Amino acid sequence: MFFHFRRASQNRKLGPMPAVMASAATCPASCGLRGAGCYAEHGPGSIFWRNLTAGTAVNQVTLDQLCHLIRALPKKIRWRYGTAGDLPPAHDDVLKLARANGGREAIVFTHGRQYETYRQARKLGFHVNCSTDSAAEADRLLDEAPDMSVVTVLPSDAGRGRHRTPAGREIAVCPATYAERVTCSTCNLCSRARPRGVIVGFPAHGTRKRMIDRRLAQS
Repeated sequence: MFFHFRRASQNRKLGPMPAVMASAATCPASCGLRGAGCYAEHGPGSIFWRNLTAGTAVNQVTLDQLCHLIRALPKKIRWRYGTAGDLPPAHDDVLKLARANGGREAIVFTHGRQYETYRQARKLGFHVNCSTDSAAEADRLLDEAPDMSVVTVLPSDAGRGRHRTPAGREIAVCPATYAERVTCSTCNLCSRARPRGVIVGFPAHGTRKRMIDRRLAQS
């Protein structure tokens, strides 16, 4: 399990913020995007991600080394965990990350379902968003764990503004999708709990977006 730390991302949607990529060893088997439209498997960083997973990437670090780099970040900074990959599968490793974070504004997503671990991380100031692969799955997750922050995938042609899940829950499309001047580094929508439990929706994108569209149409 290796990680890559970039002090200033060059990704347009992220903006110039610190960003961490995790190897595929962190991805839970339950993730519905594995081999079915995962952006990290086919996007611009896919070759580097495969090398990181194989343990042959340039400047890869261990979890302990990553925590050291995170602790060295300025206290008032927003950073992104998991541009590819997921949270470490072990409970103690997630809390190790949370303690290293020290209450900074971290943008974190996971396909894992270790709700009690995420609750403990939240108490340490490490806010975790649970990723779902359809609006219907977002409903099921919130029925099971209503205190979780949830994000979901939307069809690639989802317009800006607000949408609804089948159960009527509100979905707000990620502002960076359509607003050129908005990036993750300037938006705090995913780094803290959202009013009224609003779900954040990300329209499918990348070379496999049509595959995702077909799957969403069938869900």
